[in-house]
Amino acid sequence: MKKRIIALCLTAILLPGLFSACSETPEKAEETPTQQTANPEAIAIEEETESPTPYWDAVRKEDLGGMNVNITCANFTSNYYNVVDWDEISGEMLADAMYDRNRYIESQLNCLMALNYSQEVSKLEQSVISGSGDVDLTYALLSNGGGLLQKGYLTPFNKLETIDMTQPYWDQGSQRDLKLLGQMFYGFVDFGFDHYDSMTVLFYNGELLTQYQLEDPQELFLEDAWTIDKMVEQLKAVSTDVDGNGQFSLRKDIYGLVGREYNFQPIQHTSGVRLVTWDEEERVFQLNMVDEHFIDISAAIAAIYAKTNPYTDYSDYDQARIAFSDGRALYYSRLLGDFRQLREVEDDYGVICFPKYEVGCESSYFIQNPTTLFLPLIVGDDNGDREEDFNEIGIFLEAQGAYTFDSTLNVYIENAVIGKGMRDEQSAEMVRIMIQNRSFDLTQAYNFPSITSNYAACVTTSGNYASVAKKMERNFNKSAQKIVAEIEEHLD
Repeated sequence: MKKRIIALCLTAILLPGLFSACSETPEKAEETPTQQTANPEAIAIEEETESPTPYWDAVRKEDLGGMNVNITCANFTSNYYNVVDWDEISGEMLADAMYDRNRYIESQLNCLMALNYSQEVSKLEQSVISGSGDVDLTYALLSNGGGLLQKGYLTPFNKLETIDMTQPYWDQGSQRDLKLLGQMFYGFVDFGFDHYDSMTVLFYNGELLTQYQLEDPQELFLEDAWTIDKMVEQLKAVSTDVDGNGQFSLRKDIYGLVGREYNFQPIQHTSGVRLVTWDEEERVFQLNMVDEHFIDISAAIAAIYAKTNPYTDYSDYDQARIAFSDGRALYYSRLLGDFRQLREVEDDYGVICFPKYEVGCESSYFIQNPTTLFLPLIVGDDNGDREEDFNEIGIFLEAQGAYTFDSTLNVYIENAVIGKGMRDEQSAEMVRIMIQNRSFDLTQAYNFPSITSNYAACVTTSGNYASVAKKMERNFNKSAQKIVAEIEEHLD
């Protein structure tokens, strides 16, 4: 990316904060001229006002000496925001907000974002192997993390003195789910938006809800009554073999649920269970496929997704989108970013999370293999202070996270949720609730793909979980132990 000439007096564009109704920074109170008053000892007290940008106000702003922040990332995919910067103002609201944010932060910190597109992971590896340190950050899919860790190519973010990962602009769910051996190698900070776009959600058709006199899933959610059983009732009520030929077709019939199944991880997460977990005390990965509660939840998931169910179809993603767009599906299971593919939908529709197994369980909301930041083992000295730029990178990320959380994130939510076809402000509130408790899966972060596919086969065929788990367990334990041993070998 070409270097930009940064204006010396670039003005910040401060957009509404995530939870604030304020749209502008309060103006400074006008000074009162000195004059005689009835009470000469009276002191005028300036009214305190709450800043709409509290995190940006508090974050450390330091001169980074004109350094480049060298970032490798994939080429932009139009369906999702796997991008952290733009070359110019384009008229697209979120892209322009990101552009303005980046130019403002560059001016405030005296640095320059330098993006290098394509082969993002390979370039990180080459930088570490050669010792050149010419990559500061890599923005790549979560699933790349396990391999990079086993090679010892990454630095954990929590080791940077200039980062405070307890702040809300650092995703707390990812730290709960993905931290390994006390280290956090995945940088989910509010900077890019793919870890929002990659949130698994259900879009639902408001017209069909009204037509079939069904309960609103958003209201059920708010009442803690949005369960698998409730959803199954609705799926059965809506599904219709339109031509009566005894066979359901995505091209003409009405379905309860269409779209992607994501190996049934979204309902695991809303139901408070995981197929694979990490035991920090024992320092081992655990396979939970034969846990009694996990099997009960899996059986409930099968009530939706078993191949024998005529009201659910996840065989053809493109036809599923067409069916939903045509008003022939009550629910459409995709990622939040798919709202961009639903612009042709004429019916009123909204967004809801996946249901959970039972009321009262603690839910979180699954993010499907999102793009995250990786910090190389070696970085360069771009500002000439004769030290690697780890602390400077931390200052840059803190500034990005704080500014985005206060300002740019709300632009994303307004674009993603409040717009043509969406179902009023309540859908935006649903998204806000979900993004505050996102969750991530170890099977993706540490490369256990065969585990999830074998589990999924059990769900769709109502298979014998114990038998399948027994066959998988030996290979799982062997590969899991190898992963841990190789990562431990590279830690200090």
